[in-house]
Amino acid sequence: MKKYKVGIIGCGFIFDRHIEAIQANCESYKLVAICDIDKKKTDIRAKEYNVKGFYDYEEMLKIMKNEMNFVVIATPNYYHYEQAINSLKSGNDILVEKPVDFTHSRIQKIIDTARKFNKNAYGVLQVRYNPTVQMLKDGIEKNIIGELRSISLIQRWQRPSTYFDSWRTDENIGGRILYEVGIHYLDILQYIFGLPKALSTVTFNNKHKHVNFEDTIFSILKFPNGASGSVEVTIAAEPSNLECSISVMGSEGYIKIGGRALDKVEISKFSNSLVESAWNRLQSGYGDSIPPNSYGTHLGSCPNHPYLYSEITKGKGIFLSDTLNSVKLIEDIYKVEISK
Repeated sequence: MKKYKVGIIGCGFIFDRHIEAIQANCESYKLVAICDIDKKKTDIRAKEYNVKGFYDYEEMLKIMKNEMNFVVIATPNYYHYEQAINSLKSGNDILVEKPVDFTHSRIQKIIDTARKFNKNAYGVLQVRYNPTVQMLKDGIEKNIIGELRSISLIQRWQRPSTYFDSWRTDENIGGRILYEVGIHYLDILQYIFGLPKALSTVTFNNKHKHVNFEDTIFSILKFPNGASGSVEVTIAAEPSNLECSISVMGSEGYIKIGGRALDKVEISKFSNSLVESAWNRLQSGYGDSIPPNSYGTHLGSCPNHPYLYSEITKGKGIFLSDTLNSVKLIEDIYKVEISK
């Protein structure tokens, strides 16, 4: 089995999730280097994990060239593209936090670079691994609720004003809220139901008024089979996250998955007992979801990084080619935004 010698670029908010994943898969992964422009943070973390610390990622790529073969990119969103390209050219497989980039065309360039240098490039869209998500996908593929009629995503989350005290306040670095907050759940829409077309979008700024872009967005979609769709994403809920749910209505019934992070089947009802029995049999084949991460008031993100790392060792994982449609959907939603 291949041993991944890992360097992490970025020691910020998501850094600990990757450390947990490496430790959970220690037979396959070994942390060998970290990098962050914050020298104090780098020094503390490097000492904590007894690895080499760098303040410049290009220096890390150069010095660790023969000692590292897997680079995790966990920096502010804007920097992913350049760091991914250079990491691949230096001979490393890569894992890029979401969003990989703000445009699908630049993600394609990363994919092309990985192919050119015969390297693997993965993305972090780990909500796909939730048992409830896999269960719903399986049920839709088995046509359990019949002809799809309507699909709705609701993500009503809380983010404190301090959430935008750093790079996230700059649209050019962080992107808008669909890139930073909504992408995981928009990914599930296209993953299960196919890539929809956005028909119209309206945005509002109801809470984070010091930021120059929305904290609330509504969009109307049309799915490939003709089903109607809607999206509501907000980070203006108080005092904590309210819900994250996907509701599906079909000719034979409806299903709603929700909880804090699509980790529960909230309700299901069907037109007859045969359909209900088929759904119950399907449900019995899936395990329980792991409770979502808690960050105080905004409990809700999915703790599936260890599973993603495990899948990569099996030659699976989420390849960057699998992340393209999520970004295409976000681009499309913003493209039809109605001016206010």
